[in-house]
Amino acid sequence: LSLPPLQEWVASLVFLYILRDSAGLIMYYPTQEFPYKALGRLDEPAFNASGVTLMFTPATSSTRRIMAKAASSSSLRGIIIEEVENEAKMEEKGLSEEETIGVVFKDDFSYTLRFQMGKAMFPNEGFEHIETCWDFSARHCKVPLYWYGGFLSVQSSIDAAVIEMKTNHSVWKEMKSISGVHLQTVMKPLFKLDYLWFIICAILSYCPYMHFLSVKVLKEKKRLKVLMRAMGLQDISFWLSWSLLYSLYVLIFSCLLTALVLRERFYTSSFPAVLLLFFLYGLACIHLVFMLCSLLRTSKLASSIGFLIIFIFGSLSLAVLIEEVPKPLKWFLGLMCPFAFNTGIVKIFDLEKYGIGFSFSNLMEEAYFLFSTYILLVFDSVLYMLLALYFDKILPGKYGIPAPPLFFLKASYWMRSRRGSSRDVPRAAANPEELLGDDVEPVPPQFLGKEAIRLHNIKKVYKKKDKKTEALRGLSLNIYEGQITALLGHSGAGKTTLLNVLSGLSFPSEGSATIYNYKLSEMGDREEIKGMIGICPQFNTQFEVLTVKENLKTFAEIKGIKSKEVEQEVQKILELLDISNIQDTQAEKLSGGQKRKLSIGIAMLGNPQVLLLDEPTAGLDPLSRHRVWSLLQEQRAGRVILFSTQFMDEADILADRKAFISHGRLKCVGSSLFLKKKWGICYHLRIHVSESCDLENLTSLVKGYIPNATFSGHTQYELRYKLPLENINEFPDLFRGLDGCSEQGIINYGVSMTTLEDVFLRLEGEAMDNQKDEHVPGEEWGEAAPGCPEEARPGSLLLSDTGMASVQGLPLWRQQVSAMARVRFLKLKSSVKNLRSILLLYVVFLLPLVLQLCLLSGWQSLGAWQLSPARYFLPLGKKSHLETTTLLLYNHTGTDIDDLIHLLQSQDIAVEIAKEENITEELEHNGALRLFREDQSYRFTVLCHLEAVNCFPVLVNVISNALLRSLNSTRHIQVWSHPFLSLRNPQYWDYVMSVYLVYMLLLFPGFPPHFAMGYTQDCKTGARAQLRISGLFPSAYWCGQALVDIPLCCILLFSMFGIQFAMNSKISGSASITFMLVTGMFGYGISLVLLIYLISFNSRKAWNSDLWSFILIMVCLISVIISSVIDNLGRPISLYILSFLFPVYSLMLFFLFLQILWDSEPFSSASGSHVLIAVFAPYIHSALFVLLLRFLELKYGKAVLRRDPIFRF
Repeated sequence: LSLPPLQEWVASLVFLYILRDSAGLIMYYPTQEFPYKALGRLDEPAFNASGVTLMFTPATSSTRRIMAKAASSSSLRGIIIEEVENEAKMEEKGLSEEETIGVVFKDDFSYTLRFQMGKAMFPNEGFEHIETCWDFSARHCKVPLYWYGGFLSVQSSIDAAVIEMKTNHSVWKEMKSISGVHLQTVMKPLFKLDYLWFIICAILSYCPYMHFLSVKVLKEKKRLKVLMRAMGLQDISFWLSWSLLYSLYVLIFSCLLTALVLRERFYTSSFPAVLLLFFLYGLACIHLVFMLCSLLRTSKLASSIGFLIIFIFGSLSLAVLIEEVPKPLKWFLGLMCPFAFNTGIVKIFDLEKYGIGFSFSNLMEEAYFLFSTYILLVFDSVLYMLLALYFDKILPGKYGIPAPPLFFLKASYWMRSRRGSSRDVPRAAANPEELLGDDVEPVPPQFLGKEAIRLHNIKKVYKKKDKKTEALRGLSLNIYEGQITALLGHSGAGKTTLLNVLSGLSFPSEGSATIYNYKLSEMGDREEIKGMIGICPQFNTQFEVLTVKENLKTFAEIKGIKSKEVEQEVQKILELLDISNIQDTQAEKLSGGQKRKLSIGIAMLGNPQVLLLDEPTAGLDPLSRHRVWSLLQEQRAGRVILFSTQFMDEADILADRKAFISHGRLKCVGSSLFLKKKWGICYHLRIHVSESCDLENLTSLVKGYIPNATFSGHTQYELRYKLPLENINEFPDLFRGLDGCSEQGIINYGVSMTTLEDVFLRLEGEAMDNQKDEHVPGEEWGEAAPGCPEEARPGSLLLSDTGMASVQGLPLWRQQVSAMARVRFLKLKSSVKNLRSILLLYVVFLLPLVLQLCLLSGWQSLGAWQLSPARYFLPLGKKSHLETTTLLLYNHTGTDIDDLIHLLQSQDIAVEIAKEENITEELEHNGALRLFREDQSYRFTVLCHLEAVNCFPVLVNVISNALLRSLNSTRHIQVWSHPFLSLRNPQYWDYVMSVYLVYMLLLFPGFPPHFAMGYTQDCKTGARAQLRISGLFPSAYWCGQALVDIPLCCILLFSMFGIQFAMNSKISGSASITFMLVTGMFGYGISLVLLIYLISFNSRKAWNSDLWSFILIMVCLISVIISSVIDNLGRPISLYILSFLFPVYSLMLFFLFLQILWDSEPFSSASGSHVLIAVFAPYIHSALFVLLLRFLELKYGKAVLRRDPIFRF
């Protein structure tokens, strides 16, 4: 396992930077003391209504009377009353004119007050928008806003007018004499909506680790995990090794995250407590990746799904920030770690608000909920790990045997079976080769009863959609202990599939297989088999970053070799394979043959009883091949060695038995001598003759000595004859006869014996004939069988002279451009991987914008908020709740107030009489009323602290309803608050879109590497070199690529930014700005694609597109940081230099100057010239990139370039 690459660390540090910037968007308020303050009375000049327009709708006779009475009150003296048609007209005017207030009547007793956002509090308590001032003693401090902004004056006046109109009794004295007191509070003001992006960034902070981990895990899982599992590796060991490694990285990154959030936001919390929260969340994210890697096949899909899970459930968890989520739902959603993590973060915000902070000391007290967050994150980590193990069992992928879904309920899974050689074996299973009859050689008597591997009617079918591939077709075979058995056959015959079945990498579709009486179909038996086999697959098996010796040690430990014996076993393998001289060399630096010997060594570790080798000597030099042969022959005693090979001489020399497989069927089994006898063993006489040779005379001469000789063929100067084996005694006489007939044109002659290769060709010829008869339509073979030599027609491979190029010059260039564009389009269309990457980036681009729109829509929909006492004060007969308290009454009347208590209780409010007469300290209740008597009527003082956001209007509503009920009315006055707020506000959208514009401009350079790096792929496959040799003009190649890549880049560019520009009033309303915008964006798309061409030309080691995407985004981010420093220095010429050095920054520079142009009123010519220069900068880059491409092509292809009609100039 290797350390995370630089790319991984840099990506994580970028998230730290983004998190710090998101913290900077939050308004900072220190923990402060809100002093006790008497606010005076409502009829005192706390609110000046002169010149303010009070609109109302609908305009009916009763609403007109109410508003007329309200305007005549002393609290609203000088206010202008205006009727409007409907609420939409009211909202339109309220958004355009600042000094306006709206009243929307639902009926005579229910209405909504609409104030400007700066004149009233946002009423939703969930946002906890706490008012504050830096200096409460200053005259400009208008806290509480409900008092000084006129909300209470309008509310009390309308309530008094409604009561008078409905009861014919005036309560003006009581209402206008209401006084207010702002109670002392010590807390930290906050507005929860400010923390949204900070929370989202914190939730996403581990996404880089998740992405890179998914790439590494799935790469190792595909290459090595199945093999290591077959060698005895436990699944839990594999996943725990990755978990332990990344736990260290997560711990380091969690320390950095914790230090950052403590510095920026959590000022009073302790480092260890917050660190543990981040660490447990990071660990849960890592285990979530494990679960996804067990479910999904590709790293891109796993990382994409992981990102979506984190983002979606992280966004859902924002509901905890605003609303109280039911506990069952909270625990259920907490099964997704982002939701559980965010509930803890929100609780820390609450603790920070009161200056308590989060630490282990208060974990079981104020921070008790965070203890449950710890438990939930630990539970999530364990759950994800168990699910990873479970899915790994039932969905092993291409290689591996899937377990049944309820495998853990079977006793055989938990208890290993004992070896039982006395198990009864069916007759067919004991002697499966009897089905082939004479095509199988009987084994010597000493091997009877030593059947180590029994295969009976093994079938393996691969299905993909409507296609079916039969790799094995009812194969039956016995393999004996003490023998070396070779599997022979053409490519795709089923040799590797058979070895995969025996090694446990694949499961047969039908049939049974046993190894030493252990059944491969039983899960418990398979675990026993793992301990006795050694596997060398077709591909090389090693950890690239480890040395040869370290690889052998690692696999020795995986196989379960005792620690004290590992070193000795490794040294033995090094010496046996003669690789001691490279034991300290990293595996990635080995040659192909050295890697192959290492794979053989890994298979032989631990002296396995069964060796399964798939083409073990492929790629080895002759000396190494003979060394391996000798080693296997020395090791054959007491063990089973089964190998496949394409070399007939290897099988002839090494194997005791050879099994020929063709098209999934076993054709014959036996020794070399048996096979050669069975399939036409003889000697081949080849005679080299001159033109004067007489064929008939020479044939008569050969048959004169050997009558059974047959003529087998001839070429121009060679004759071939087959000589039967039984006539070997006549060979000396034949040779003397040939030597004495040199006058017949015999130049020389030679004799050779039939080889296994001749047997193979004959068997394959018969198999091809049979296959033509048996082929079923719709059935596909994995690999085609090799054709006979006679089928090859050399003449068909020759180029025809009629195809000479007749088109030259510009017509040829246009033809080549068209062809390359067509090829590029088809490649891009068929490249699912690239299209998926583009789609993923597209989603990442648009997700924040979509989230912002959803949040704003939700905010607007929650704007109308009922000012109900039920949200603050405990209903009658109910138990106390965290959010509600009783209504505290201070009786200063000197008399009994039972009548008022009854009036309050009739509103379903629990009342409590205060024991103290005065209060100046912090109030634990949500609100209180101080009562006086004057002229036989009550006078009220409203006491509130700012944490109860709507306390003042709620208590005024309580007073109004008490007065209304005291006049024998059963009605109830209801009030809503709905500030003027609209998503259609152009200024708001200009601000929001400018923020997202910067975000998208930073990320867009990451798009082109995913579709414009075709040159690198063409170089890897050799297509570019072949095209160059074929006479393709370099300029035609690049133009053909650009005809597809540039339009695609521009489509992506315009589609992503078009939505934002359409919403920006400054752009959509100006034709000149729109023209410059389109021109600049088109040039930027061209320059980006050409830049990628230059990069791909010079990165022939084929760095992947993800890496270049990341690099370009980082370059753009660095250029933005540098430009912000330069901009503060006021040196625009430096920005031009920066744009020239960093082409990815040119569009950002254009929008920077465009913003300056917007802000200059009237538009200045200097700003306009800056914009024009920025617009045409990408075209200058494009011209420069074309010249650089020409220079590079000139360096690598002068001959072709001289004929190029474009690049030769």
